[in-house]
Amino acid sequence: MIDAAEFLNSKDIADYWREIGFAARCTPLQCAYIVRCSRAKTLAEKHAAWREIVATSPDCPVAAGHRRANMGIPDALADSLHAFLQAFMRLQERLVDAFYRAGDCAVYRYNVLYKGEEDWTRDDFLYGSPAECFAEVNADEDLLPEVACLQLTKQWIGENRRITLFTKADKTVLAVDADGLAEGEADLLRAFEWMWFDFPTPFKRGDVVVSQYSPFGYNLHGDDPFVLTNLCGWGSAQLRENGCPDREGRYARADRLLVRHRECGDETDMTAHGYFQSEDGGIYHECMHHYLDLAYYREEPQGARRILRALSNFIKGEIGEDLFAVAYHAILQEEDLRRQREKLSCFTDEGLRLAGLL
Repeated sequence: MIDAAEFLNSKDIADYWREIGFAARCTPLQCAYIVRCSRAKTLAEKHAAWREIVATSPDCPVAAGHRRANMGIPDALADSLHAFLQAFMRLQERLVDAFYRAGDCAVYRYNVLYKGEEDWTRDDFLYGSPAECFAEVNADEDLLPEVACLQLTKQWIGENRRITLFTKADKTVLAVDADGLAEGEADLLRAFEWMWFDFPTPFKRGDVVVSQYSPFGYNLHGDDPFVLTNLCGWGSAQLRENGCPDREGRYARADRLLVRHRECGDETDMTAHGYFQSEDGGIYHECMHHYLDLAYYREEPQGARRILRALSNFIKGEIGEDLFAVAYHAILQEEDLRRQREKLSCFTDEGLRLAGLL
């Protein structure tokens, strides 16, 4: 069996799994899902891991009940993880081959994600082949080392059909996606998205955490840190351990929701809830997706983000609500004053003296 922790996007979760021995207890289905979610491993490395799962692990069903119906894959694949993974890999290989196939009535375009950036740099030109796209990217030798990922799309002219590859600058394929497929292929390509798992994490209520920006998955809040209040896999036992009060039947509701998620939850339900910050530093409660990407926020909070530290300590019971309330408003006022001071830089000293500010 593979070491599933090697495919996790979060080093903090990977270290925790090894500490508690969970990496060795992952089921074959859980391992297959973790491999699929990896954003650092190449497509070839994922296929090698899936082939190892097929060769060394006992077979098991992929889905049952509502989840099985939602996936829409044939019974032969839903009943056998081995058959499902083999079919899934063959589909991905066909899509990569079709992407590079010449002679189709199609055009290509690309976007670049540079290291440290959150948004893609978009190229508006259309190209006749993938080779032309890679040549454009590699033409700027100064920027080439800063390329984190390429997004290349093949669009068939006059059709709602496209294939997208995520690659490195050296053409190594990281992931593949497609639109406009036949229904059976589309269901197979999206099958992993109908899965849901409550994996263990080291995080507790009140921790300041962050989800690194990813070019592959939907991530509502990018790389903004937030104060964790709840994870989708927490039932009544975890809520009790984290000191959450059982108000208005909260424990019972959490257990019912956990049962529902295990029966028919999907990736959009793999959430973490907490307090985020708006642009002015104010806080609000929201959720983010892909909780397996979470990591501890280790930077020393600066500016308005100091509120997160105060809120974290309040939730953990380290400070009282009176001190938190004062700190919250004081930090907001300090930041507002700082912004107002910055606006004065365009005025002369004489003007500031006349205004009573110097």
